[in-house]
Amino acid sequence: NWPDYVFEDGYVLRPLSEVDGFIKKNGHLPEIPKASEVETKGIALGEMNKLLLKKVEELTLYLIERDKELQRQRQVIDVLGSELAEVRSLLNDAQ
Repeated sequence: NWPDYVFEDGYVLRPLSEVDGFIKKNGHLPEIPKASEVETKGIALGEMNKLLLKKVEELTLYLIERDKELQRQRQVIDVLGSELAEVRSLLNDAQ
């Protein structure tokens, strides 16, 4: 059960605000054991590697989402910049 399933269409990423709230409340990432638990019980390295890979893959998806959002914002800024230039030009012509 390698975590490549996070790249499948049906996989739902937690909203970052939810992850933030979890971290603030619990002091660690969701699905990752807290330090005190690891200190007392230990941890299976293979399982931890799988969990860490899942988190890396989720981070990659978050970054892809942010990049798409940034590209959309750049497009809007470019349009607004063009419209502002047109308005300035019209105002200068009217004077």
